[in-house]
Amino acid sequence: MKVIFLIIIFMSFFESCVISKKKYVSLELEKENELIEENLFESGKYYYFSSLNFNLDKNKTDIAINKFNQFIKKYPKSLKIKEVYKLLNDLLMKIERKNYYIANLYFIMHKYQTSLDYFQDFIKDFPESNFKEKVLYKICVSQYKLYKKKDFIKSYNDYMKYFSYYKNNTKKLKILYKKLKN
Repeated sequence: MKVIFLIIIFMSFFESCVISKKKYVSLELEKENELIEENLFESGKYYYFSSLNFNLDKNKTDIAINKFNQFIKKYPKSLKIKEVYKLLNDLLMKIERKNYYIANLYFIMHKYQTSLDYFQDFIKDFPESNFKEKVLYKICVSQYKLYKKKDFIKSYNDYMKYFSYYKNNTKKLKILYKKLKN
């Protein structure tokens, strides 16, 4: 009877040790996962703050975007997910602004074919951009300057469809349209 009692006590002790060990391992894995999550988040923030000026090399911006996208995939239910989306949006707006300024620089320099290529790529990459009106207007002007009559008419119609309420640019484009028709 004493032996059976000792075996029961031993098994209870052993079982509690195994349960404790499982809880300990589970807690350790959870802590390790939290550290990995925190490191990925902080790494993304580091590159975000390293890329604040949109005029500089966009390599750090690209790395930050990559880190934040990894974070979103791995930790979609994280408490930091809203902040990650905000930072990611800031980075994408930075790229959008930079791409617009590059295309516009070519336009200002009267490099119409190059600006046209950049503006058309811009519309494909950022179809809902705040710069859309300006871009569509400059696409029309570039096509006019390059004597691309059919392309100009198509772009003109697109512009008028979405932005006819922009009186100043609409007026300028109507003048170009009339000149082209004559």
